[in-house]
Amino acid sequence: MLRQSLIATLMVVSLAAPAAAKGVLYDCKLDAKRAKGWVSPTMAIVFEDAGTVKVADGALLHYVGHPVVARVRKSGDVARLHWNIAGAHDHVGQVIPTFSYTAKLNLKTLGVSVLAKPVGFPQRFTGKGTCKKRNSTRGFPKG
Repeated sequence: MLRQSLIATLMVVSLAAPAAAKGVLYDCKLDAKRAKGWVSPTMAIVFEDAGTVKVADGALLHYVGHPVVARVRKSGDVARLHWNIAGAHDHVGQVIPTFSYTAKLNLKTLGVSVLAKPVGFPQRFTGKGTCKKRNSTRGFPKG
């Protein structure tokens, strides 16, 4: 529980202030109980006014140390985001050269689903949930 609070605070500090200046922050909560940590229960997606989309979650903050830019494709009300994590380690220390992530965010209903797949391995980890759309940092702790 403490780890989840720390992750949420780190995401707020790293993403909320830029979102207040421009763009939209989607603050997402996911049911990821069966994802073994590869899909986080908390995720942030920022659509910046300049067109860049950044993603942050527990796995990114652990392995990369900061939010990453995601590739995005929109079709109607759905935005499909893609990003990778390189050099992750599983629970027994095996290096996973690339972990591929796909998130689908319905911009109308605010539903989100995430798929995490280690490239070259058969496993798939998923999570589903909802997001809150935030246009300001009101309600976030000051950092």
